[in-house]
Amino acid sequence: MSSLILSVSPENVERPYYFDMTRVRVYSIEELYYHCYHYWKQSIDDFIMGKLEDWIRIELGLSHISGQIAKIKDEYSSITEQYIRFLGLIDYFYDSELESLRKEIYKWEHKAEWEKCKEKADYFMAQEKPEEAMKWYMKAIVFDENPKIYNNMGVASMHMGWYRDAAYYFQKAYQKEPNSIPILLNLTDVYILQKNFKEAGKYLSQAAQLDDSQVIWYYYGEFYNSMGNQKKAIEAYLKAISKGDHFDSYIKLARIYVQEKDFETAQAYLEKIKTSQRNEIYWMEYSKLYEAWDKKDLALEAVQKSISKNKNYIYSWIALARFQRRNNCLEEAEKAISEALRIDAENEEAQIEAAKIQKELGKEKEYRQSLKELINKWVHRYRQDTI
Repeated sequence: MSSLILSVSPENVERPYYFDMTRVRVYSIEELYYHCYHYWKQSIDDFIMGKLEDWIRIELGLSHISGQIAKIKDEYSSITEQYIRFLGLIDYFYDSELESLRKEIYKWEHKAEWEKCKEKADYFMAQEKPEEAMKWYMKAIVFDENPKIYNNMGVASMHMGWYRDAAYYFQKAYQKEPNSIPILLNLTDVYILQKNFKEAGKYLSQAAQLDDSQVIWYYYGEFYNSMGNQKKAIEAYLKAISKGDHFDSYIKLARIYVQEKDFETAQAYLEKIKTSQRNEIYWMEYSKLYEAWDKKDLALEAVQKSISKNKNYIYSWIALARFQRRNNCLEEAEKAISEALRIDAENEEAQIEAAKIQKELGKEKEYRQSLKELINKWVHRYRQDTI
């Protein structure tokens, strides 16, 4: 990137610009341009709808720039040309950077509408925002009843706990692509969650006829484990390991033995995971093992190791807040849950823990308000229209 130009934005901006897709607020034209270049897929709709030029004119008072944007839109019909010329209005990027971006936007502009909508939906799924993703998948499916879209709609529905809807969307995907292993396994998964083991077994068997990989055997482990047949589940997970699964099946085996209170065997399976794969999830599993084993100090230490592996893994912070609350270290608990809510303010597990901490602190009013908001959210979700 070229060297930064001197700021032409006013020192104080009363209303920052808010990008809905990225949830980023910007306070100057330089910050706006940075966002529009690096997150162009998440910014281009704001540009097309005129939101950016309105904010530049009204909030920044840079009417000469907003006027040039309007002129560009009048002179050029191509979105690619409009956007690149908009980015070139201030001396912020090298020509080579704009030319490279021009090629990306040109390819995007000439994609089918369903692909554009799907990309936006996939972005929200990657951000763990399934409700936002679902809005864009709904738009995408209008343009093309594509099995990939139906499949992803099913995945989004599962993330929101709408299992009947998920099954419907996966079935739609299956009708169009009956030999897709990912779709067959998603059907297996959603029927397991609904305790419909007959349907789950049917689709898992079909997938097994097409493939004999570690993924298939891992799903057999999930299938038998959900049915309560731990012996067959263990056999399936071990088969997945023999096929090359070096993480997930070990985690699930450890959980089975924790439930059986065979803590030494659970630990032995966790120790089989390669050092290079001992990530934040691994250390959280160790924390759960130690907690069940009544080794509270080691459980807390494992949570802290999890955080050191990934400071943005929200469940480590929630666990740390819970440990500190139970130890009556409420100030430390507040700090931990604040970190969790910073990562994702909408995470319900974090919100519940925050409410519990408020109660322990004697903040009854805030505690009741937090519970009321959570209940309202659950009621709203329950009342969502289903297929």
